Amino acid sequence: MHKRSHSRQLREDSLMMSAALLVLLTAPAAAQSVQFPPKGSAQQRADYERGQSNQIAFEQKLFVAGGFEPLEAVDTSQRSVKRALFEAPYIMLPVPGVEIERAANGSVTLTVVDRASSSAPATLSSAAWDRLTSLQGALFRQKPYVPWDPPAVDEAESEPPPICHGWIVRFGTMDDTGKGSGSWAQCGGKDQPELAYAVEMAKLAVSTRPTCKFDDRNPFGSFSACFAPQPGP
Repeated sequence: MHKRSHSRQLREDSLMMSAALLVLLTAPAAAQSVQFPPKGSAQQRADYERGQSNQIAFEQKLFVAGGFEPLEAVDTSQRSVKRALFEAPYIMLPVPGVEIERAANGSVTLTVVDRASSSAPATLSSAAWDRLTSLQGALFRQKPYVPWDPPAVDEAESEPPPICHGWIVRFGTMDDTGKGSGSWAQCGGKDQPELAYAVEMAKLAVSTRPTCKFDDRNPFGSFSACFAPQPGP
């Protein structure tokens, strides 16, 4: 009698667990769906601005991890700099970054920065700084909030984008125009204004090494080949 009672209890417990699992699996999808704020709402604007702020913090954190001084420290010391951080397509090559500085007397220097050390500053012409300033355009201006329609509840999920491996270049600046941050990705398109700025940074860096040759067809690859750490004997 005791064994039959125990078996019946086990069956009841199993049925209850199955019923609970069935409820979870058949619960309305709306209970688990993301609730998007309405178009033009204060919440949508706040979410957009928070996303931009988080992106800037992420970009500048990568600079610090790559051996650069935080932009806040640059501001405190009243330095004027423009910088770029390069990331290879498969994130396997240790590619350094570039910082160009204009001193109070108008002189311009370029330093190659990596996690372990920095190169000796190389002198550039003042025209190099002026050209970068003209190329950057609206690169460091935050994109204004533009209200958008949230996806419909019954809208089908879009297909995942195709896998793309390309160069990524992140930017930072601190000068008389203020503090700025931005980025460019090869997978996002080749005709963006940010590309010209990124190529110019790489080209200026290669120009400081007489033994290196810049390749307009492969600007970031030739930069990487010029400054990537060489294997030991």
